[in-house]
Amino acid sequence: MAQTPENPQNLLIVDDESSLCWVLGQFFTSAGYRVDSARALDEALGLMTTGRYDLVISDLRLSGTQSEEGLLLADFVRRFAPETRVVLLTAFATQEISSRARALGVDLVLPKPQPLPDLARHVSELLTAAR
Repeated sequence: MAQTPENPQNLLIVDDESSLCWVLGQFFTSAGYRVDSARALDEALGLMTTGRYDLVISDLRLSGTQSEEGLLLADFVRRFAPETRVVLLTAFATQEISSRARALGVDLVLPKPQPLPDLARHVSELLTAAR
């Protein structure tokens, strides 16, 4: 999973839980990725418009409500950065959510919490397949 220092891949982590953003950021940075994080949809959209990301890991619900901002972000990514891979994390996974996510081009929907080694494996596989 480690990246080459000459060409690290860029990840965007989007979650309203700052502790989770921090843990995932530290984990993936130590594996050689460049990591940015956002805690809200508008912040994530701003980063997507100014930066280039190889993969986005986003929570489904970002505002602590029943809204599904992760799907809005996925739709934006597909329209404006179609080469970017998208992983959606959610504690509210249903077949309907998974189907809607796939229709928006989400590469993978994973239950939350997700063990870090498993998430790292999924990220590595998606990025390897993207090359």
